[in-house]
Amino acid sequence: MTKLATRKKEVENLEGIKIEIFDSSGNPMDLNTQGIPAYKYIRKASGTTTVVEFRARFEQAYPGLTCDVLEPSGQAAHGNKQLNKLR
Repeated sequence: MTKLATRKKEVENLEGIKIEIFDSSGNPMDLNTQGIPAYKYIRKASGTTTVVEFRARFEQAYPGLTCDVLEPSGQAAHGNKQLNKLR
């Protein structure tokens, strides 16, 4: 079975951004969690996609999970920030 850490890295590599993953209650997920399905997207989101829009995309791929998109500093990016400013 595939660990969440592996899937996180796949998403980050495809999308060109860094993320933190949480459960639906907002608690950080254990990256050793097993049985995570493959990321269903094969093309990265448009550069004009906002953080809020990307979060919805992530949540559609992984029901029950959510994420924060991170600034280069490691802080969570604001919801209206476009991904092209974070890549």
